[in-house]
Amino acid sequence: MSALPTLLLHDLRLQYRYGIHAAYGTVIVLYGAFLVFAGPYVPDWAVGLLIFSDPSALGFFFLGGLVLLEKGEGVRAALAISPVSARAYLAAKTLTLTALALAAVVVLGLAKSGPVNWPLLLAGVALTSVFYIGIGVPIALRFKTVNGYLLGSALFLAPVIIPAGLALLDPLPMALLAYPPVIQFRLTLVALGYGTAGTLELVLMLACASIAAAAALLFAHHALQSELGRK
Repeated sequence: MSALPTLLLHDLRLQYRYGIHAAYGTVIVLYGAFLVFAGPYVPDWAVGLLIFSDPSALGFFFLGGLVLLEKGEGVRAALAISPVSARAYLAAKTLTLTALALAAVVVLGLAKSGPVNWPLLLAGVALTSVFYIGIGVPIALRFKTVNGYLLGSALFLAPVIIPAGLALLDPLPMALLAYPPVIQFRLTLVALGYGTAGTLELVLMLACASIAAAAALLFAHHALQSELGRK
């Protein structure tokens, strides 16, 4: 993991060079302005849906773009013969993209009308981001172009995301806690003031979301090892 600081700087430079920070910053500012002016008329569940479907899952789309841009520039081929491990490579992508998601959520949370449970919101978004980055890696490795990934990945993601709407049920049936997207969306909703959740339910949701995020990262690490080798 000694290469991690260098990889972090590389990812930040790559994101800046391809305009990811500027483009996404503009989108978040527009979202934030909308919430400031229309906040009292926007229900909490709608703000939760915005956060869950955009900042929380943005790593899924940006990750694929970054991985394929690196492939086009020959970076991945160079990494395969370097001492850089799949673990360090994945950690750098996960940390930078999750930090971007959290920064975006802070802006939206501050712009939102009404109280916010910040620890729960940030924890939920972080776990959601890690989960989607994890499942995004093996999918991204299947594509050869950024456009192909952006179009094809939607086919993979839609069946996963759409059932998450069940998180709007209140009270939430305990059986749905077995499905990670429902848990992730529900954590965001509760943090924003929609729905009810007792202490035990919150602990279970956070535990299940953590397990899902860890499993996704392990899956991504295994996929990267086949690409970069075991080091």
